Amino acid sequence: MFKTKVSADSKADLLNKSKSQRESREKDKKFSAAAFVIQRHWRRHNSNVKLRCKILADFNELVSKEKYNSVDLFHAFKNVLFIKKLRSDSDVLYKICSAILTSTTSDSKAKWYYSLAISKHSKDWLSQVNTLVALFMDDILSSTDILAVKTAAVSYLTLIRLLCSVEQWKVYQVVQGNELVRTVLERLSETFYTHAISSGLLTALKHLLDKNLARVESSLSPSEMELISELLHLVLVHSRFNEDIWLAMYLSVMATPCLVNRLTPPHREVITYSVNMLTALVSLNIHSNKIISVLSKDELLFLILNVIHLLHEGLRNEQIIHYPEVVDVVHKFLRAASSTTGKASHWHPILGLCETAVSIQLANSVKQLTKQIALLHSRLIKKFFFQDLLEAEFPKDKPLSWKTFFTSHIQSESKLLRHVSKICAFYYTAITTFEKYKTDILMSLCCLPDFLTSLWNLVYTEYSQSSKTLARSMAQQDTVNPDPFVPVLVLFCSCFSQYFIVLSDEEIYEKEQPFSLRDLITIAGFVNGMLFNVLWNNYDNLHNHQAAVDRINICHGLLVLLHERDQRRSFIPNAKFWTPKDASPTAILAELKSSGGKGRSQKVADYIPWIFPQKRKMEYLHSIIKQDKSLCRDDHQKTVLIKIHRRRLFEDGLNHLKHLADDVLKHQLKIMFINELGLEEAGIDQDGVLKEFLEETIKHGLDPSFGLFVVTEENQWHYPSPLSKIHLEYVELFYYLGRIIGKAVYEGITIDVNFAPFFIRQVLHNKNALFSYLDELPSLDSELYKNLTFVKTYDGNVEDLGLTFSVDENEFGKMVTYELIPGGSVTTVTNANKISYIHQVAHYKMYTQIQTQTKAFVAGFKAIINDTWLGMFSLPEIQKLISGDISDIDLQELKRHARYLGGYHTGHRVITWFWDVCINEFTEQEKSLLLKFVTSCSKPPLLGFGAMSPPFSIRAVDESDDGTDDNLTPGRVIRSSFKSFLGIQGSNSQGNTRLPTASTCFNLLKLPVYNKKSILREKLRYSNSVEKLRYAINSSFGFELS
Repeated sequence: MFKTKVSADSKADLLNKSKSQRESREKDKKFSAAAFVIQRHWRRHNSNVKLRCKILADFNELVSKEKYNSVDLFHAFKNVLFIKKLRSDSDVLYKICSAILTSTTSDSKAKWYYSLAISKHSKDWLSQVNTLVALFMDDILSSTDILAVKTAAVSYLTLIRLLCSVEQWKVYQVVQGNELVRTVLERLSETFYTHAISSGLLTALKHLLDKNLARVESSLSPSEMELISELLHLVLVHSRFNEDIWLAMYLSVMATPCLVNRLTPPHREVITYSVNMLTALVSLNIHSNKIISVLSKDELLFLILNVIHLLHEGLRNEQIIHYPEVVDVVHKFLRAASSTTGKASHWHPILGLCETAVSIQLANSVKQLTKQIALLHSRLIKKFFFQDLLEAEFPKDKPLSWKTFFTSHIQSESKLLRHVSKICAFYYTAITTFEKYKTDILMSLCCLPDFLTSLWNLVYTEYSQSSKTLARSMAQQDTVNPDPFVPVLVLFCSCFSQYFIVLSDEEIYEKEQPFSLRDLITIAGFVNGMLFNVLWNNYDNLHNHQAAVDRINICHGLLVLLHERDQRRSFIPNAKFWTPKDASPTAILAELKSSGGKGRSQKVADYIPWIFPQKRKMEYLHSIIKQDKSLCRDDHQKTVLIKIHRRRLFEDGLNHLKHLADDVLKHQLKIMFINELGLEEAGIDQDGVLKEFLEETIKHGLDPSFGLFVVTEENQWHYPSPLSKIHLEYVELFYYLGRIIGKAVYEGITIDVNFAPFFIRQVLHNKNALFSYLDELPSLDSELYKNLTFVKTYDGNVEDLGLTFSVDENEFGKMVTYELIPGGSVTTVTNANKISYIHQVAHYKMYTQIQTQTKAFVAGFKAIINDTWLGMFSLPEIQKLISGDISDIDLQELKRHARYLGGYHTGHRVITWFWDVCINEFTEQEKSLLLKFVTSCSKPPLLGFGAMSPPFSIRAVDESDDGTDDNLTPGRVIRSSFKSFLGIQGSNSQGNTRLPTASTCFNLLKLPVYNKKSILREKLRYSNSVEKLRYAINSSFGFELS
């Protein structure tokens, strides 16, 4: 034999081949094992499917033929329950439920499924029923499209209702004589109820209701709602005040939107147990924090409104309800629903701005929720809440001084105060939470007979502490030793503020409704004193607590209304009344100046500025402006010179000044006029040329023929013309005029114009005060006011008048209809909404139709005059800032501050005659005309003639004076230049005929030197000179520019 040598490569190949074959055999073994496992599982699955199909087929055959007895059903259900994935098989569960329901209606005892409860299968039957109930609840809760399984869900709930209502079991009726069996069945029914609750019955009900009720139209039929009502009834009956069940009830079903709204008669069996629910709510006070933490804000809102609805239904059914505790709990929920901790960036149709997006349930239920909110001011709830207050007897003869209280009465009525305080606190939270419905709630409370007077009597007679103690309570947080008096006072101020704006002068002053003038004086004094003590003595507390600030703002709103009404038509005995005895205006102003407009002194100035005398306020304003001028002029030294053509004065001013910054316009503006020949007028602006420019610009802009402003017929008050939009750039024009008038006020230049009070009010704009434009309407359109008053007092059906919430306006010969509210042209005015209608019309006439123009004007005005500077001024005082004081003209003061030029001096005979005539012989009208003749304004400056700039001056003009002077002083050169430019010539024959003239831009009177050669001729010339002066000022002849 020959030996063959095996190479190393061949050996390696052999080993690899062996390994590969071995791995292949192992793989085949694994494949065989896997195939065996797969086949085993497949056979098992196939067997399970066949078994499942057979069980279901047998079950379907059984229930379809209805040839079964209760035992057959029991075993069929038992087999079905062993099938996997039954929880997702809604069809099978529905068939099981239907089969059980069918068996209960059968006349054959053998088919009664309930009969197994007393058979040998009772234990397994009970377990089976509990399992089915749990599966039914899971099927409802797991459904994403509840509408698709609504039929099955209703069947499940019907079965549960039967299970929990043992008296409806036929087997229960059959065994009437066997008390032992009946007791067993009753206990089984209780067991089913408990198991249904633990399996999520209440949560399932909420799920069903949320999906079907939270829509514009409910998808649940009346019979289905009746079923739900009966289930809630059963929960209430079987609960026996179990707190866990009540808590679950409030965390689920009661947090469903508009639940009670949907349960309308005759499906409101649950309402008969509203007392139980409310009583349970009281017991749940200890769980209120858990409810607040678990429920979303929308769900908490649903809960609150459902409870309020239940309360209303309980009252309607004349059930006795102990509501103070209920109010406490609901009030706590309401505060939680309205609280915000982050940035409110979403609009909530009920709560306004909120932190989270609105749920679909709420979005679809707004209309129904609004109806529930309206129950807060329903007659039943109002009367029930405030019944004790309205029935209380208060002293009738109250002293005028609010500091006199009835200590003996307080002891017996302190319980009433605490009781009413809770209700008032609840309503205050309600109006702050439901801001959109605030007016409706407050006005409805005011319409409750004797409500306002009773509430004020409680305020007046109950509070025995000093105003300083009350101020401390008002400035505290609600949680810090709450004073029961505070909510009462705040709600009174809220209600009376809302009601006061709709009262006419006749109702207040003649009829004295709802309060006498004596009571109004008392209310004003009480609130005024309290407010001052809060602001002055408790500023630190107030500064740190927004809730306290909100309360103070409400009280301040009422006080502003009372003060403004007194300003328009006085009912307060004397002006010092508005200054509290503890207040020292001088000290407050001194602190205001030293603090730089910060701290408590600024708060006092903002809230109750009427404590300061008018002159002090004017002096303070001028000191602020003087300081502002010095600061800005230090920063900006460069002067801006504007050249204005006299023939295009308004247009040039607009084109030049609209590009200037506010600071430049205030501090660095100089004017140079260009005459008709195109030459620069030789003039040095010693505030005189600027004054002339401002006066002429304002005169042109306010001229009704220009189209921006119109005047009222009766008082000749200026206000923006609704038709001013005929100017393409009317907004810019109003802004420009606002800046120009602001500049005039800034420079202390008064203009002879009276703005309408309703227009000035927009400049003042007190954010805390309500205002009724109806009060000011007579000044605009007395005929319209009479017509609206007729509508207000009309005893018949207002619908017969054919009015709608719209107005027709004649705009350039074309009638245009404007709606007062959305859809106003088709909204009929009725007896119920006529008050709203007349106020809407007044608001439209005096605000809405000139809103754009007014905003532009106010923006321009406040660009020059800082808004904070105006805070301490009342409406009449703003008018005086613009046009001067309306008091009598004190010519003695003018004489003391007069300056004399051209040879005149205080002892000059002409000057002596002049002052003697003006002071002793002129009427008030002639004095006013003299002032207008010289200064262009018929009213004296607010700070007196000593503050007039330029100062009032009288210059001598004799027969030969042609405007020149041998003594060529700079001032004489300027005056001579003006007179030369205007062609004014002197003549020896002018001495007896020449009229006085004036340069209003310099407040300069040019008085001729009238010579008198004898006593007789002196008297005659004296008389003649008087007539000349009178003729000049009355006819305005002799006015000349210099």
